[in-house]
Amino acid sequence: MLGIRNPFKKEKEISNSPIPSSTQLRESEIISKQQPQETKEMQESKKTEIEVLLAKIDALKFQYEALNEKINNIEKMIKEIYQMAKESS
Repeated sequence: MLGIRNPFKKEKEISNSPIPSSTQLRESEIISKQQPQETKEMQESKKTEIEVLLAKIDALKFQYEALNEKINNIEKMIKEIYQMAKESS
């Protein structure tokens, strides 16, 4: 249109070209070399996060069981108090 070129169109044509440029090859080599290290580090961090979450879940489980036991004891005491109040009146 009117001899005006779109400066972004050239970049798209270059990036879509079937032959990668030398800088694209270097970038892909760097990325491929970094990926195994990153994935190992990510796996280790995920393992530690999972272990922490499992420990927290176990702690919550024990707290739940302790609270449940306390509730059962309170229910027993209330029943005893109710029986005592019923007998005294």
